[in-house]
Amino acid sequence: MKWKQFKKERISLNYTVMLLPHSQKKPIHFKTPVWTFGLIILALFVLSGACLFFAGSRHQLNVVRKEKEQLEKEWELLAAQKQLEDQENELLKQARQEQELALKELEQKTRDTLSELEELVAREDQIRQELGLQQVLAGTEGESQEDLPESESSAEAQEPGSAQLSANKTVRVTSRELPAAMAKNTADFQAIQEKLSLLQNNLSEKTGQYEDYINIIESRKEAAAAEKARREAIRSSIVSNAQKYIGNAYVYGGTDPNTGVDCSGFTRYILSHSAGVYLNRTAAAQSTQGHAVSAQDARPGDLVFYSNGSSINHVAIYIGDGQVVHASNERVGIIQSNMYYRDPVKIMNVLGD
Repeated sequence: MKWKQFKKERISLNYTVMLLPHSQKKPIHFKTPVWTFGLIILALFVLSGACLFFAGSRHQLNVVRKEKEQLEKEWELLAAQKQLEDQENELLKQARQEQELALKELEQKTRDTLSELEELVAREDQIRQELGLQQVLAGTEGESQEDLPESESSAEAQEPGSAQLSANKTVRVTSRELPAAMAKNTADFQAIQEKLSLLQNNLSEKTGQYEDYINIIESRKEAAAAEKARREAIRSSIVSNAQKYIGNAYVYGGTDPNTGVDCSGFTRYILSHSAGVYLNRTAAAQSTQGHAVSAQDARPGDLVFYSNGSSINHVAIYIGDGQVVHASNERVGIIQSNMYYRDPVKIMNVLGD
């Protein structure tokens, strides 16, 4: 067989194209080599593979973008919480500084009060010396002339008139000025004692208020941390209980995942047994309970709802990291899937936190 004949019969394929099938014109005929046809088929496969690759890459990029937005949102929340805690710490620091200043003022007032007391004591001693209080006290106790020193006795014996005058003068000054001076000293001392007692009471009151304030803040922080830990434990319990039934059967209208359950029966069973939350029977009715959250704010234990285009017909439990657990269908039963295996139409927080 010659090459031209082989090429004509084996390598080339005949094609007929009818541009006007209902006309009376003659159809158009053309030929194309086999390798050209193979290249066209190969190009179609390569183009299809490229389209599938770029579609998958775009989907992965969307997932990564959503995860990035969720992480940015969580970072903003953490930054806001840190700012609030910094503000609380700053307020506590200012309150502590104010208390320290108040304590320093009270200490200074106490020192001033003690100085005033010392001055009053010195003043009292000086008044006693000026008024000859020791001689008066000795006279009132019945000291005899023989108890006086010999020089004073002789002096009085020599000048009886002057001694009598001096004694009379001393008694007259003491009786006139001493009671008033003593009363004034007593009143000043009592006033200082009252002032010092008032300062001490104010110091004790402010110290008690500060300690009460610190105790209240600490108790509130502990209560908030305990409540947060309790709610996080509930959400973790929901996730673990939901994952426990993965692989069990799907039964339309079923309410027990141990024997078979549908999507809304599964969420109702898990939420009631793990968190004590009562849910309605159907997915559409459950979508009206709780409050809606965005996909970025979704937390483990929230419910993810899907639609058939006209109404909500499916519900799943979000378990974190973009994953949900749900009773899918009779073929696969209860499974774990990506949250975006279908487009969610609503995400609800039914736990009230």
